[in-house]
Amino acid sequence: MIHTVMKRRLVFVTGKGGVGKTATVLALAVAAARQKRRVLVVEVSPFGRVAEYLDTDPLTPEPQEVAPGVAAASIDPDLILESFLTGLLRVRRLARRLLESDTFRVITTAAPGLQDFLTLLRIAEWEGARTGIRRRRFDLVIVDAPATGHSVPLLGTPRSLLKMLPVGPLAGSARALALLLDDPERTAVTLVTRPEEMAVNETLQLATELMKLGVTLVPPVVNAVPQLRFTRDEARRLRADPPIIPPNLGPYVAAGRFSLARQQAAERQVRRLGRALGDRPFLLPEVATHPFGAPAIEQLADAFSGSGRWNSGRQAS
Repeated sequence: MIHTVMKRRLVFVTGKGGVGKTATVLALAVAAARQKRRVLVVEVSPFGRVAEYLDTDPLTPEPQEVAPGVAAASIDPDLILESFLTGLLRVRRLARRLLESDTFRVITTAAPGLQDFLTLLRIAEWEGARTGIRRRRFDLVIVDAPATGHSVPLLGTPRSLLKMLPVGPLAGSARALALLLDDPERTAVTLVTRPEEMAVNETLQLATELMKLGVTLVPPVVNAVPQLRFTRDEARRLRADPPIIPPNLGPYVAAGRFSLARQQAAERQVRRLGRALGDRPFLLPEVATHPFGAPAIEQLADAFSGSGRWNSGRQAS
């Protein structure tokens, strides 16, 4: 999985709220940094949890190192709008007065995709940023994209804008963004889900919408997959009636059958997702830690790197 991601320079990570999207972003970033890549994590949600998970200072609009080889930054829609207006008006005081206007705020809120457009422009600037003539500032930019409902409008913004404004200064920027998002060698999207029916249903719906946009999808990530506790033989013996187990384990049958049922339900959803998308999902283990923090991120990065003990290929059915 990590090698597929590192073939690109820009990766958007999205999925239903609560599936572990931010944890997946950080684990990917740490795994890529272990491969000597300079990584930037971009948080576009005002309710992002990157700083919380890494127990670091709140993110700022400028990239700051948050882990070895990993920098992070947040995008504030108000700040990028102010910067955009300052560039147009050339006078920051006029830009601020315009921003403070209630009428202008109503107009910008109603304008379809303006803040999304500016967000993508900022991300594209980081993707193309250089520290010298040849050296890129970041090898990989991973975007902690909005949850399902907002990701499609965000990624579809350049094409939507070009339909409304086919000529003019914004059209040129929109075309450049469209070329970046449509380039399979530079940009990709990965979907994060959990091995649960409702989450997989929403993931498949999101995948359909993203395919219509023409963006490149890399293997989906299934987070919080229950650890394999039983071999095929043990599962067969546990399902038997009565169960074929030592008498002293009798009191634990109910718990064992519950764990087995949960594991099998997860496997069914993983297989369904893989069949529907024609791509084998990457499985991340369930990490039982509280609070969720850097040690858990390292565990998930181990799975992405292939250095952890999690075996995603074994199944007990």
